[in-house]
Formats: sequence, structure tokens, C-alpha cells
Amino acid sequence: MRVRGLFLFRRYHLFVFIILLLLAALVLMSLRAKQRKGIEFFDALLMEVCSPFQKASTVVIKTVQGTFHQYVFLVNLEKENRRLKQKVAELETENHQMEEMKLANERLRQLLQFRAKNSPSMVGAEVIGQDPSSWFKSVTIDKGERDGVKLGMAVVSPTGVIGQILKTAPHCATVLLITDYNSAVDSIVQRTRAKAIVEGKGESRCQLKYLLRTEEVAVGDVVVTSGLGGNFPKGLMVGEVKKVDKKGHGVFQYAELVPSVDFAQLEEVFVIMEPLPSSPPREEKGKKVKKGKK
Repeated sequence: MRVRGLFLFRRYHLFVFIILLLLAALVLMSLRAKQRKGIEFFDALLMEVCSPFQKASTVVIKTVQGTFHQYVFLVNLEKENRRLKQKVAELETENHQMEEMKLANERLRQLLQFRAKNSPSMVGAEVIGQDPSSWFKSVTIDKGERDGVKLGMAVVSPTGVIGQILKTAPHCATVLLITDYNSAVDSIVQRTRAKAIVEGKGESRCQLKYLLRTEEVAVGDVVVTSGLGGNFPKGLMVGEVKKVDKKGHGVFQYAELVPSVDFAQLEEVFVIMEPLPSSPPREEKGKKVKKGKK
């Protein structure tokens, strides 16, 4: 029986302790009601006993309040963070749009300067499509038969020759690029006046075909249109010689050309409706024009 009582006491010791405290409080209250003398000792004892519990409860309450305030602060901070992220994304989008407008204005300025410098009979067009095939090199522009575009017309940009009109429709046209295997443009080497045909080799390369072995051509020479084909006016930039090979036998030498136009970044072009005026021939350095005496 005694063992059982000890077991119950150990199991419910906290509960028993609380009951004893309550009983002690009741006894003190009754004593206080009967006699006020000497009660200060019991009040001090009660305060001493209850103060740890009060302190613990205060700490718990403050901890809960702090946690709640921190949670509310974090929730508000997360909302503010989402709002700021959205604002940053909007500003980045606006910045990209402004940068694109700046680049577009710069390209249009160059196009207008090129048009004013050469001929007002050119029609500006925008590239709206590109041939996905690796065998053909062509692009589609947003000008067609109703704009006066016809087969064979030359297509250029401020940086050089692009190609010529291959197919037409009422509102669009296909441009055969000079890098296509079926393209051929009569050209000359600007420095030595050597004549050749610029033919496409795919990707971003061309070949100077029918270039005589006796002609002097070096890497870095500029190649321009000769004006003999009828489609392209004389003096338009075609590209720059990047490779020369005179090895082997035969009448012609091999020369590789890199176009002056970056076809990967082609966005706006000009269609030449009428031939441009030929560029005046440049005088070679070191030569002087002598006037004959009468």
C-alpha cells in the first residue's frame, strides 16, 4: 500500500505540488483575514514562492509576443520584397525597350543618311523572314509588287551589298543573298581594279571566281561592284579579301571573300528602284595629273 502511494505521488507530483501551493495560499488568506499582525512574513514568503512562476510566465508571454511580431514583420517584409521585385522587373523591361528604341533610331539614322547620300529612288524595307534551310541563303522583306519591287532589283544596306530580288508577291519579296551558291555579282578589287565574279559559298563566305592568276590580289583588299551586270550600280561595297591561294595550275587563282554585311543581324534594307550614280574613280597615290601645254 505504501509503495502504491509513493508511485502515485511520483506520477502526480506536479499536480500535488500545485494543490499544496493553493492550500497554502488559502491558509495565508484566512490568517490575513483574522489577524493583520505578523502577516508580512507570510506575504514575503508567498511572493518569494510565486515570483519564479511569475517571471517564467512573463518570459513566455514576451517570447510569444516577440515571435508573433517577428512573424508579422516577416510577412510584411515578404510582401514588400515581392512588390520591389515586380517593380525592378518592370523597370528592366522598360530599360530594354528604351535600349531597343535607341538602337532602332540609330539604324534608321544611318539608313536615311545612306539614302540621302546616294539616291532618293530607293525603297526602305524590313526583314520579316529568313530561309530556315541550310542550302539556300535568302530573306523575306515587307515590300512587294505594289511598292514597285521587281525581279533582279539590287538590295543593299549602308554597310554594303545584300543581294537581289528573287521572287515577288503583292506585299512581300524574297531576296537572294550574295552568300547563296546561286548568287553572282560582277565586282572588281578596288586597289588593283582586278575583275572577278563574287559567288556565294554558303554561311558567311564568298569566292572571287574567274580571278586571273596574273592579277595582284592581297588579303585585306576591298571588293566593290563593277556595275557591269546591270543590276548593281558601280562602287558599292561587297566585302574584304580574307584568303588568297595561287598554288596549283590553271588560269585563275583562288580568293575568298568575307561580306561587309553581317547577315545574322540584318533588320532593315534598301531596294534600289533605279541605278545609283557611279562613284567617281579614285586617283592612285603618288600619281599626278599633268596638263598638256599648247
